[in-house]
Amino acid sequence: MSGILLSLEFDQKAITDIRHLVRRTASGYGLAGDALDDYVLAVHEAVTNAVRYGRAPHSIAIWEQSGAVYCEVQDSGPGIPYRILKRDELAERLPLGGRGLWLMRRLARIIIHTGADGTTVRLAAILP
Repeated sequence: MSGILLSLEFDQKAITDIRHLVRRTASGYGLAGDALDDYVLAVHEAVTNAVRYGRAPHSIAIWEQSGAVYCEVQDSGPGIPYRILKRDELAERLPLGGRGLWLMRRLARIIIHTGADGTTVRLAAILP
């Protein structure tokens, strides 16, 4: 990681503030329009999932590197079950949730590391 722009721990009360911080930070590096909206939504899904399914501490870091803006969201939860992680179709039959990973995969470049000691979701958007 080079030049971290934002790094902090968060809880459920900070989700909206983080969404605004991500928007300001990414737009400050030139991300705009639909690309900015898509990236902010993808990060929002990662942050929301960390709070909903993970355990504290939850953290987020944002940086720019090699023509892309990166965001890494971490939690200390039990990890994402394999059947959920590998599912690529839209979870239409779930009454609540089940669409966050699907959205993230379509809105940003994503790498997920998960296990019994927590989950790290790294999202990237190519800068113009």
